[in-house]
Amino acid sequence: MSSPGPLFIVGTGPMIGSEIPKLFASKTFTQIALFARTTATLTAAKDKITAAAPSATIKLYTADVTDSPNLTKALEQAVTDLGKPEVVVFNAARINYGMFDTYTEADILLDFQIPNLGLYTTAKVLLPYLRSLAKEKENAHPCLFVTSSPLMHRPVAPVFSLSMAKTAQASLTKTLAEMNKEVHVAVVSVDGPVTFDEPVNNPVSTAKMFWEAWEGKKEEWKFEYVVV
Repeated sequence: MSSPGPLFIVGTGPMIGSEIPKLFASKTFTQIALFARTTATLTAAKDKITAAAPSATIKLYTADVTDSPNLTKALEQAVTDLGKPEVVVFNAARINYGMFDTYTEADILLDFQIPNLGLYTTAKVLLPYLRSLAKEKENAHPCLFVTSSPLMHRPVAPVFSLSMAKTAQASLTKTLAEMNKEVHVAVVSVDGPVTFDEPVNNPVSTAKMFWEAWEGKKEEWKFEYVVV
């Protein structure tokens, strides 16, 4: 069986954004594209992945998900460098605490832009490639996965802005799923802060849930996977 197509991680970081590509690369994925705002973040993630999968090809792209032209350019360059992605993970978000009467409008706008404008641009650029892959490669599992939270169902006051943003993002993701039946569009929900010390909400368990979602047959596809 041939190796899957490339894995794109939009929103690389020290936790989930590194652990997902580390797991996928240690399994069957041989080509990884990482996207983040800073070179330092990308380099640290690459080192972690390389330690687990020395033979993997890892390309790094500096991009801010709120800068649509820059993100578009980076995504298109990754397709040129590695080919059409088989799995795209959108993991960008900002967790910022603040109560309703003290939070600024600028913070609310940024909290919305990162998960929503970023996802919109990512989907706009990459979904055509995922749809094309579904038609061209019979055994492909083209997927667009979004890191999410039960906040989309149950808002919490100290993170009311993130709750609003995640609800909007879930709506966008659901719309994308309805419009792209040949692609597995889904959210992976993590219920709470993520640290390596958490018994459930840790990067390793979360990465395993993404892998489980990717491995599932089409008749087993779900819209929401919850890390438990």
